[in-house]
Amino acid sequence: MTPHNDSKDSKPCIGLLNPDQEDQMKVCGYRRSLMRTGFCWACIFLTGGLLRLVLHWWRHLYLYATCSQCSLEEAEQVLVTEDYQGKHKMYHVKQIQVLTSSNLKTLLEKEQQSIERTHIECDHVENVLQLSVHFTSAQFKKCSSIRIFRCKQLVYAWNNNTNRFQRINGLDLNIPCSYYHQQRGLPVHEQISRRIVFGDNEITVPLRDFKTLLFLEVLNPFYVFQLFSVILWFTYDYYYYACVILLMSVFGITVSVLQTKKNQDVLQKTVYNTGNAWVVDHKGLSKELPTRAIVPGDIIEIPSSGCTLHCDAILISGNCILDESMLTGESVPVTKTPLPSKRDMIFDKTEHARHTLFCGTKVIQTRYIGSKKVLAFVINTGNITAKGELIRSILYPPPVDYKFEQDSYKFIQFLAIIACVGFIYTLVTKILRGTDPVKIAVESLDLITIVVPPALPAAMTVGRFYAQKRLKTSEIFCISPRSINVAGSINCCCFDKILKYSILRERRERAILAVTKKVSA
Repeated sequence: MTPHNDSKDSKPCIGLLNPDQEDQMKVCGYRRSLMRTGFCWACIFLTGGLLRLVLHWWRHLYLYATCSQCSLEEAEQVLVTEDYQGKHKMYHVKQIQVLTSSNLKTLLEKEQQSIERTHIECDHVENVLQLSVHFTSAQFKKCSSIRIFRCKQLVYAWNNNTNRFQRINGLDLNIPCSYYHQQRGLPVHEQISRRIVFGDNEITVPLRDFKTLLFLEVLNPFYVFQLFSVILWFTYDYYYYACVILLMSVFGITVSVLQTKKNQDVLQKTVYNTGNAWVVDHKGLSKELPTRAIVPGDIIEIPSSGCTLHCDAILISGNCILDESMLTGESVPVTKTPLPSKRDMIFDKTEHARHTLFCGTKVIQTRYIGSKKVLAFVINTGNITAKGELIRSILYPPPVDYKFEQDSYKFIQFLAIIACVGFIYTLVTKILRGTDPVKIAVESLDLITIVVPPALPAAMTVGRFYAQKRLKTSEIFCISPRSINVAGSINCCCFDKILKYSILRERRERAILAVTKKVSA
């Protein structure tokens, strides 16, 4: 199945996301086709659901089968394609969402019930509020509705001026330094308008319940093949071997699901955002709001007792001493000074890091002159903060080429070719001998399960599980279990920090010893 362009207009059907950047991606627009959907489900019915299982493994094929390509402006779904150096292609199928003023009214009603911060009448909110969309250069576009989709925890919105989807950025791109000093806070309706588009100031981690994780793990191609093999062996009276493989599969699935669930919960606990912040409004008054309600453009007051920052902000008055070890690994406190107000100077997060307060860091102490408050201008919230980028790098790591994995796939493919040849030979010879059709089917299919080892994925899962336990006893924690299979061949380890303390040196030596000896054993 291949995509077709059914759109007859000249509007763009294919575009680029994040052009001129390392994470550039291609996006294509699609809309539902009743004829294609009906034909696809007819084929699924005729194949007994097998085709639907294949389309579950490759979601972009299901999109091709049920939708027709159209312009991005009219698309109901988009296909985002990532190409890593021409070696790996990853596909993301995303639904288009439409944000309107009704979303503003719902959020405003909730805000009025939880926080007394506005006197705007909710019945006339559509006439008062408009969505504030920002792409770059601090130019907020006002509109009554906006089409967006979310990919890898980032929001992309349709820009009518450029006729393409663009990433919604914070207030840190192509903005003069004097802009931050000219701002005096946001009125409440502007805060809510921006919050609808940017979302809550929370770093989101995709969470799935135990049932969903179990269902997705069972539908893994290897376990589907195991289930097929076990059913076939039961029909051929291989009871003992089938039961052993079944128990190994159940154990492997359970371990994998529990480990995935545990990692999700730990990561969610790490990024969970709680607490309040003092926000300065457009009248110069400070109000205490939940940190999730902060939006880019807000001015926050840094308390003298210190706090943990839940957003990226630029210091505009006063000094701060911060602990940035959570992001940099350095335990030495860092002093932050106010950003100079220069019209001809464009803010750069790298060059002006000494004026930037990053999300996740801790304010140890503040310094101010007289009665002047320590104020910071919020530039990024949620997933586009420094901490959010760190979490996204954990959730969506780039694919790594391991020779071990490449060779293992080639080995499986080679075995599959031998199995197909043996299947065809056995089928032909049995038919020529006039063997019973049921016996022909069972013996021919049984040959495939013998050539391609169905116990391989379960054995690999159990092996990785016990390898992780051995590593854990040496205080080594692995966030990528698939790397354990090749860890035994590592002969050089590189660190980006100088290990000054003896305890860290001992831990490093223990890690190298455990990886090179225990895992390879």
